[in-house]
Amino acid sequence: MTEPDATGKNVPEPASPTFKVRDRRHFTAEGERRSREADEVEEPAQPDHREQQTPKAARPGFDRRPLEEPPDVSFTMLINAMAQPALLFLGEIPHPGTGQPAVDPEKAKLQIDMLELIRVKTRGNLSPQEESLLEQVLYQLRMLYVARAGSAG
Repeated sequence: MTEPDATGKNVPEPASPTFKVRDRRHFTAEGERRSREADEVEEPAQPDHREQQTPKAARPGFDRRPLEEPPDVSFTMLINAMAQPALLFLGEIPHPGTGQPAVDPEKAKLQIDMLELIRVKTRGNLSPQEESLLEQVLYQLRMLYVARAGSAG
């Protein structure tokens, strides 16, 4: 393709430099021994980005969806569902099978750590009410854990 320069004359575009690619592997993708002749492919040194641009929607990756909560489920319900086993393992809720409180600080700590992970991973994405709820639940669970772990040891 030719383009006119400042004087109005058509000037051909400079040819893009190329480089050679040699496949020096000893075996093919099927596992057969490759012949001694090296495969050579000429590639342009700098690809033309104008031809390769694709719209963001066509690119592979994450599907962007609206940030609406599913119906009948809320972040508060998630936090309560994650806190309930911690309360169970801290002896605050009786075990559903036996009706007796059971204290297992290691399992309680795991639940508390998972809630902390949720706090870290959702930082900046929660409403002030949701963030406050999570902080309060974590604080209360940690205080109960310290009290139970201290009396058990």
